[in-house]
Amino acid sequence: IIDLSAPRGAKKSMAQGECGLETLMIIDGNSIVNRAYYGIRPLSTAEGIPTNGIFGFMNILMKHLDEEKPQYLCVAFDLKAPTFRHKEYAEYKAQRKGMPEELAQQMPHLKELLRAMNVLQLECAGYEADDIIGTVSRICEEEGVGCAILTGDRDDLQLVSDTTRVLLTASHGRVTSTENVDRKAFEEKYHIKPEEFVDVKGLMGDTSDNIPGVLGIGEKTAMALIQKYHSIDGVYRNLNDGTMKNSVFQKLCVGREDAYMSRHLAEIVRYVPINFKVENARIKEFDTEALRKKLEELELKKIAERLGVGLEEEKAEEVEIKEADGAALERLKNEKEIFICVNEDGILFDAGGAYSCSFDDVKDILEDAEVKKYLPGYKRARHILCDRGIELKGEYYDFEIAEYVLNPSKPVNGLEELCERRNAAAAPTSLRDIFAAEMKEIDENGQRELLEEIELPLCDVLYEMETEGFLVNRDELARFGAMLGERLQALEESIYFMAGKKFNINSPKQLGEVLFEDLKLPVVKKNKRGYSTDSEVLEKLSGKHEIVDFIAEYRTLAKLKSTYADGLMEVIDTDERIRSTLNQTVTATGRISSAEPNLQNIPTRTELGREIRKMFVAKEGCVLSGADYSQIELRVLAHISGDETMIQAFLDGEDIHAITASRIFGVPQFMVTPEMRSAAKTVNFGTIYGQGEFSLAKELKISVKAAKKYIESYFEKYAGVRKYMDETIAQAKETGYVSTIFGRRRYIEELKAKNHNLVAFGERVAMNTPIQGSAADIIKIAMVRVSRKLKEKAPESHLVMQVHDELIVEGPPEEKEIVAEILQSEMEGAVKLDVPLVAEVKSGKSWYDTK
Repeated sequence: IIDLSAPRGAKKSMAQGECGLETLMIIDGNSIVNRAYYGIRPLSTAEGIPTNGIFGFMNILMKHLDEEKPQYLCVAFDLKAPTFRHKEYAEYKAQRKGMPEELAQQMPHLKELLRAMNVLQLECAGYEADDIIGTVSRICEEEGVGCAILTGDRDDLQLVSDTTRVLLTASHGRVTSTENVDRKAFEEKYHIKPEEFVDVKGLMGDTSDNIPGVLGIGEKTAMALIQKYHSIDGVYRNLNDGTMKNSVFQKLCVGREDAYMSRHLAEIVRYVPINFKVENARIKEFDTEALRKKLEELELKKIAERLGVGLEEEKAEEVEIKEADGAALERLKNEKEIFICVNEDGILFDAGGAYSCSFDDVKDILEDAEVKKYLPGYKRARHILCDRGIELKGEYYDFEIAEYVLNPSKPVNGLEELCERRNAAAAPTSLRDIFAAEMKEIDENGQRELLEEIELPLCDVLYEMETEGFLVNRDELARFGAMLGERLQALEESIYFMAGKKFNINSPKQLGEVLFEDLKLPVVKKNKRGYSTDSEVLEKLSGKHEIVDFIAEYRTLAKLKSTYADGLMEVIDTDERIRSTLNQTVTATGRISSAEPNLQNIPTRTELGREIRKMFVAKEGCVLSGADYSQIELRVLAHISGDETMIQAFLDGEDIHAITASRIFGVPQFMVTPEMRSAAKTVNFGTIYGQGEFSLAKELKISVKAAKKYIESYFEKYAGVRKYMDETIAQAKETGYVSTIFGRRRYIEELKAKNHNLVAFGERVAMNTPIQGSAADIIKIAMVRVSRKLKEKAPESHLVMQVHDELIVEGPPEEKEIVAEILQSEMEGAVKLDVPLVAEVKSGKSWYDTK
């Protein structure tokens, strides 16, 4: 239990022990809750309140309170209002998307929770949390109190001093680590003084805050310059000393204004007008009743237990986990069904009690195909065991997969989260009861086939794909990156020529001056913060001056180079293969997602983006075969809506987009132009996602009135689709969920919201999920079927990638024909709908060749 009310001085904090001072810990609230939100899978209460950010924040808070044992505690938060930085520099953080709605919903609850804990909260209009932290750390220094700053933002390193430390958090997958940076640690790592760090930021900029820095000066060069000259002033005082490389000299000359501006933006203000006294932050006793009530509302039972305010009657019975002896292992060996948990450091199992043992103790049992294994995280367990030379064999049941089937919006990860969800002791002895409860709910929902025929068999398929990986031609990828670099350099020179001067293309301020002051282009968006040069502005300026298209291309190529050409190089394994993690329990729709790296996001809309696929190749002596479903979501829509016109079009093998164009434009099909067909295609797919007239108008670059007419004409001709959507929304509001063809449910709490925008979002989810989710189920069925057939008829061929509706197989040329036959027959035969499923198969040496 975290006892914040313990007598002061009972145990010295790290800061006390090192410098004899009491310690104030100040938390960068937005930084920590943001890190928690993205680092923890979605969690929410039964009433639909999202809680993953709060849960993660509280765990991080309690961990560091326990380790640091400070005497004072406060949390600094940002406010929505623009800060002085936004007012001085129009593009400051302009590229950042707003706070996700699900995180924004959590902020008031988090602040209320902190109030119940009597934790001081600090905010100030016009300033950021960093500035408040800087001010508090200054006051601590003046009053002789040690300061520990808990944050995920490296900007705060400039505040490190003899009495101020930064506890810098970082995420590694689902694991968070903390680096304790005091003055000594900082200077040993960076070889500069902490107060000089802001000058490094001024030179190199900060892409996360959209601070430009000096174009072409990266962290390594910036650090070297400040190590030598100690400040930006020092750099420019010694600009002509003859020791700098000519290329660095030129960049510094061009970027002088940006260097000083960027330093100003990056510097933390230490005199924010807040009425702060250290004593006001002294840790106090909780408002226990308010805290318990809030934690109950948020359904954070584990947090309540750690804070010592949990309800005893709701607390699961604790189970002692003993080290396995010979008798326990013998009992386990005699079982044909075992309940286990595989962790990095060993095995937990149920044998009439909860036991732990080493991997070697149960190797024979794990590899016995006659023994069925019940465990959370089957795919993860296979990877852990494989690394230790153990092959997990036999039938299996995955508790995490079952929870995902029951509610894909509330996945669990690991034994502890599973047992917390089921209000059970975090021990393997709980697993039998949890299994019974899960299967009871699955049967009540009619989801057994979804679990046993689709999701569970898919675990093995995904494991094998992750193990196999996808071969990358490193040399070609490097050459592609170099080519992009050359094109970027050529574009730079062309842009400079058209502008009549050199400037920082990545600086919105300088670019705005070139476009709107030097070249006199019409101002599209301007406010008190300056000119806007975002993609929407460039799109509207296209054709008014040739420089605009060059700048747009420059941005596209820069993104392509940094994210893909350079980014993929960093994740190639020693055998030249990239192994993406294929997540089965992440998306609410049922789709498989790809991460580390995300290969599903490789661009395909531009020819240059598609070039990336040329880098993914078959190994020597093999070929790639790819199959892609044709218009699967529209076919699913036709099936579940029962629209006779759409069904007949697919049965006749006609061009659905041309037919739609004919109907919404009121012309015979032979008169449909490519432009009409393209617009109809947008309407067809927009319908699936509940696209309204405003979004459609923007996408098609037409008036809202025209877009509204398109949509009305569409639903007039496809009346069955309109009827399906209306009925689906009504049913979702009545039951609280929608289902796919195969019984996958998605609960839509937004439909209960009072906020109109949230309800509208919920309605779009209700319309889309049965379509997208059913398509996801179909591709999963196809993957299982294809994998089984490959083992049977083409054993040297393997699935290596899945991207939405597309499967890629690598195998020897002699198996190419049978692989093509397997892909087509198993994908098209995955399920029988009222319309045919069509899979198109192509082969080649690279992924590019299969499209």
